[in-house]
Amino acid sequence: MQESYPGELEILRQRGIASSVLQCAIDEAARMGVPVSEYLVSEAIVSEATVYSALAEHCSVPFVPEMGFRPQSVNNIPLGFGSLANGPLLVGVSASRPHYVIAPEYGQFASVKAHLARFPSLAGQIRIATPSAIRQAVTVLKSPAGDLESRFPEFSARQRLSRVQLATMAGVALAFFAGFLIPGAWLLYGLFLVFAAACLVSGLARLESTRQTRTEAIDMKLPDALGSAEILWPAYTVLVPLYREARIVPDLLAAMRSIDYPRDRLEIRFLLERDDVETRQAFMGRLDSHMEVVIVPDGFPKTKPRALAFGLQAAKGKYVTVFDAEDLPQPDQLKKAALFFTLGPENLACLQARLAIDNCQESFFSRQFALEYACLFDQMIPWFHLKSWPFPLGGTSNHFKRSVLERIGGWDKYNVTEDADLGIRLARFGYLAGVLPSSTYEEAPITWPAWVSQRARWYKGWLQTLFVHMRNPGRTFREVGAARMAAVLLMIMGSFFMMALHPFIMLAAAGYLAGLWPWRVDPGIADDLFLGGCLLAALVGYVGTAFATVIAGRRRGYRPGILDIALLPVYWICTSIAFYRAVREFIFTPYAWNKTEHGLSRHRRSR
Repeated sequence: MQESYPGELEILRQRGIASSVLQCAIDEAARMGVPVSEYLVSEAIVSEATVYSALAEHCSVPFVPEMGFRPQSVNNIPLGFGSLANGPLLVGVSASRPHYVIAPEYGQFASVKAHLARFPSLAGQIRIATPSAIRQAVTVLKSPAGDLESRFPEFSARQRLSRVQLATMAGVALAFFAGFLIPGAWLLYGLFLVFAAACLVSGLARLESTRQTRTEAIDMKLPDALGSAEILWPAYTVLVPLYREARIVPDLLAAMRSIDYPRDRLEIRFLLERDDVETRQAFMGRLDSHMEVVIVPDGFPKTKPRALAFGLQAAKGKYVTVFDAEDLPQPDQLKKAALFFTLGPENLACLQARLAIDNCQESFFSRQFALEYACLFDQMIPWFHLKSWPFPLGGTSNHFKRSVLERIGGWDKYNVTEDADLGIRLARFGYLAGVLPSSTYEEAPITWPAWVSQRARWYKGWLQTLFVHMRNPGRTFREVGAARMAAVLLMIMGSFFMMALHPFIMLAAAGYLAGLWPWRVDPGIADDLFLGGCLLAALVGYVGTAFATVIAGRRRGYRPGILDIALLPVYWICTSIAFYRAVREFIFTPYAWNKTEHGLSRHRRSR
């Protein structure tokens, strides 16, 4: 007859742990004066989760794994009634009965079993987890900012690279350094070919986007009938995250007051970090009845998407939009969004308004930034929308159905371009994003330090987004569709290739054209044809981009001139510097938020 063991040890034996192993553990634990289960875990004979799940089975209560629950909290403080390492931890209430998670110490296992046997009604309210699961819950998942991590951890940028991606990156690095063992000409020719292909695809895409959107209206006027006071507009929530922006508060309030939307259907929430006392004081005595300041509790990382998660938690609107502190949205933008959502398909989850720069004359960077935005938001993104391809959202003026935003886990607090991530994640969940014929005017950085800091954050976030959604490429392509996902990858990775190689290829091309090309595979016509073809492909990319820039700039009223086009390569070298800074930050400071200071421009539109 098989010998039986007490408590959870018998469950472990029934699961296949050998009796000899258990008996040895009992003897050694007695010698060391520790509980048997603790000895089993400390010696790595079984895992912590195995022991605690066995305890749960022995007590006839559910076992919840790590990331399988989230504690209830008030002001970001978990509702625990004992040790935050062991519980009880309140996780929910149903039918007026609270539900708790506990992770008793090893020496308390027998007491827990006896207590539940004495009070059987309590067993229906108890779940058992591991101490590490509770520690994870009270440190990471205690707030709405942990929603994505608890429900869809595979979509969180908290883990930068998967094991497969790490191995792939190591292989790429080895292949690159191995390339120095082959003739320099072959390596350089390969890079030339990659750069030429990226330029050609980018240039042709910009030309096609210009052609496809040439007759599309940038803005539209709402029918006069929609101005009727008898229309019951849906409830709308505006979230405005800001940090250390006291100087811009008067202008921000003026912009928010200019929104043409019924006040009884509108709530505007200004999201401030707890330590931003100066900005909080700037709001005192200035808020209208439909406005509110929300204080975001301290936490890590201190990012815009984390603040947005707290704003979303208490939002009441059917639709939610995000504005930055310096934004000047057109007054009827919310009405347009509500109308388009009503008329659009059921799976239309987001509408991206067009972003435009209104201080384009202030410096070289603001000028080039404005032309770049015109190409992106008036040509490329509308073209992607016409093709029903997913696209990275802008960081502001994206309007969401709140129910969908909550359904997909909200914003990723670890992604420093949460907008780009959301654009792809929406597509993976089967939703569509559209373009709204309404403009929001923004302030572009006017100095090199401000521009490169902001741009490095953007590129770092694009890297995060790329690695998150390429953790399982097969799954991503199935969810989004092969052609649709390929379009997004060509857009993002093509930009990366061009930024990474642009300065070096320009030097190499200048040397080749000057007759100083030191490497030759075959010093003959074939060699010249190959290099000439690469240069021609790159030239097509340059010309296509220049043409698209001129058309987009004219439509926006920027009147781009020859000097603007001539300086495009200089601007692209600046983007290359920002890209390499982004790579460095992705490695060493992945979650650092490079704050852009606003309110510095002296040449903005009148409010």
